[in-house]
Amino acid sequence: MKKGLAFVQTSFEEEPSMTLIPGCVATVNVFAKRKDHDDDVDTTTSRISLYGNSDAIFSRGLLSLLKDYVEELTIDQILRLKPIEIADTLGVRSALSKGRNDGLANMVTVIQQQLKETTHDDYDLSETTSTIKVTNSTTMSSLPSVESKPKVALLLSGGVDSSVAFRLLLEQGYDVTPYYLKIWLEDELAHLGECPWEDDVKTCRQVCDQVGIDLQIIGLQDEYQQRVMQHTLNEASLGRTPNPDILCNSRVKFGCFLEYLEGLPNHFDYIASGHYAQVRRAENDVEDNDKNVNGIGGDSASIARLFRAPDPVKDQSYFLCALDQSQLSRLLFPIGHLEKTEVRQLADDFQLPNRHRPDSQGLCFLGKVKFRDFMQIHLGKQVGDIIDAVTGEIIGQHHGVWYHTVGQRKGIGPYLLPKSTAFGPWYVVAKVRKSDFI
Repeated sequence: MKKGLAFVQTSFEEEPSMTLIPGCVATVNVFAKRKDHDDDVDTTTSRISLYGNSDAIFSRGLLSLLKDYVEELTIDQILRLKPIEIADTLGVRSALSKGRNDGLANMVTVIQQQLKETTHDDYDLSETTSTIKVTNSTTMSSLPSVESKPKVALLLSGGVDSSVAFRLLLEQGYDVTPYYLKIWLEDELAHLGECPWEDDVKTCRQVCDQVGIDLQIIGLQDEYQQRVMQHTLNEASLGRTPNPDILCNSRVKFGCFLEYLEGLPNHFDYIASGHYAQVRRAENDVEDNDKNVNGIGGDSASIARLFRAPDPVKDQSYFLCALDQSQLSRLLFPIGHLEKTEVRQLADDFQLPNRHRPDSQGLCFLGKVKFRDFMQIHLGKQVGDIIDAVTGEIIGQHHGVWYHTVGQRKGIGPYLLPKSTAFGPWYVVAKVRKSDFI
């Protein structure tokens, strides 16, 4: 069991296989178990035991109310409940935000689906349940209620992560339009070879064709050059080490792309991507331990906060640190709660055409082009001394401060004098302009 989660009922012999509820303000899991194990169970008389857990006290209280209510009903009566009316039935609608009301309705929907799978009666749930698909809890995230099919613009890169995010959103009933963003470097650096954008687009089309959805391609070359690369080159030339990926996320992927979407006649409710990070939203008057992970909950007064992904190796929250509230409030990260191994398993489950594609390495804006080659094209070569910070002795010569960063160890050796290499390892501790020397 996850640390910090508490079962509403704990008498079960072993931990049940929970299903994560979409649309809840908190992380909520439930499992409905028939008390009668016979295959030919009479749904007009048999009852259930409801198990559940949550990371929020308030949600555990709602689970307890729901448990007390449904365990007094027969399976037949539960299957005929209308989820959208459950808050009124329990007398709590006026005390709950829209997000919590939707989440409570989705609890009933999931319970009905679980019972439907374990009975042989052919019930038509179309009039009683919301349009929602559920899977094992390891493949679901607490995303918004999908009764109204929110429209999502998904950033599809051709990699496994964004492709799995795409399929998870579709599985949960979202109206998803996939977009491939074409940036200027993919053309500017084509002469260096191995720029992967053509392969990426081909892969994106295959992923989209698998589900019968058209891929949209938009060019943001000019915007990328103006908003990201000019700043990167200026900073590097001054001896600083900018991070283009941080700028790309805040100024392009969730910046000018958002501006592009706002100019379309069709409104998009959210932007989604395959980033390993989590957005948690909590209303101003709600305790911090009652959050909605990866989704939208509550009202317009809710505050969106960025959190790390549980996978410490793949976590990308650092690269999203410059996003502001107007951007975070529109984002969905469908795989942000998953480990990389889980995402790979989902890619296999979905039989994605790119399920065996290796992870991309390095800065996203360069693809397979080496950062050193890129810097050499734009900033060239400027020889300078490498100095022992302790003795002040010259121990080598670099070809440009933009090729090195503070803290660097790897790659310094080729620029050191032969006799100096024996006294290593060496680390870059500062980059100083000659004009700063006394």
